[in-house]
Amino acid sequence: MPIALVLLLVFYFLFPLLDGIVLGVVFAYVGRPIQKLFGDRRRIGSLVATTIIILPVALIVTLGTVEIVSQLNWVVTHQGLILNKASVFIRGVEIPTTIYDDLAENIYDDLTGSLKTVIEVLARIVASVPVFSYGMSIVLMLLNFVGSIFVCYFLLLDGGRLIGGCSFVIPPEMMGIFTRYCERVDSILSGIFIGSIYTAILGGIISVVVFYAFGIPKPFALACFVFIAGMVPVLTAWLVIVPIAIYRYLALGLFDAIFFFTVASVLIYLPSEMIIRPYIVSTKSTIHPLLVMLSFVGGALVAGIGGLFLAPALMGMVVGAYQIRKENLEHGEDGEG
Repeated sequence: MPIALVLLLVFYFLFPLLDGIVLGVVFAYVGRPIQKLFGDRRRIGSLVATTIIILPVALIVTLGTVEIVSQLNWVVTHQGLILNKASVFIRGVEIPTTIYDDLAENIYDDLTGSLKTVIEVLARIVASVPVFSYGMSIVLMLLNFVGSIFVCYFLLLDGGRLIGGCSFVIPPEMMGIFTRYCERVDSILSGIFIGSIYTAILGGIISVVVFYAFGIPKPFALACFVFIAGMVPVLTAWLVIVPIAIYRYLALGLFDAIFFFTVASVLIYLPSEMIIRPYIVSTKSTIHPLLVMLSFVGGALVAGIGGLFLAPALMGMVVGAYQIRKENLEHGEDGEG
């Protein structure tokens, strides 16, 4: 009972840093293949692996967040300009009418009024965010991110000893099953996290170059969305590529939209989604992609950044236990036969 109470208190005090702890575990999984390249030089390998994984993620997310915030501020302060340009665009769209000529004018007025309402609501929402609460959220987010760096480094450095310490509480007769279970869950989580993060990082870096080359505004903000979408199987970078292609079709024409969509798909989507993710997941993970997708999305909706990775980890543990149990039953039936 006292031990349970102490563990409960520890969890209570560490709960605000849960996102950082979960991110650190994920980064450690992703950086482990890099750390292994250094052999016995574990300290140097852990430091290099942590830097290689953290640096691109920090750059993409930080610069993307800055551009998103600046864009929201611009929307709030330039409502009239946005409404005027939107009205000009809407009136430039030809709406055929066969009954009354004023029907098109009514449609234009309704669309313009609806757009004005949406912009005003968005401006009120942004303006109503408490500055103090917003600042505290940023500070907590930074603390979690810095904490994830330390968690990643020390797990890469001493993760093996941590697992070894946990094995002392396992009864000797259960050690074999416990070892198999840990190895299976480790393989599943490696496939999920390594495939997702490597895919997201590669897609985010390439998308910045592609967006800059096509002169698309706010490339880091869009690359941040590509990075987030790339972590979830099935969603992928097309969630960003397709809307941009539609925008370029409306603004520049069909040829430019098709050209952008083709180049972006070949450079951003194909290398990550058709080569890297399938190879890593097929060689390391035995969990179905649908379960991975539902875990990522459901975890993010329930618990934010921490849930985005914690839910797939829990799903991997459950699937690993099911697979070990199934193999034990099959082995027992074979032995009896």
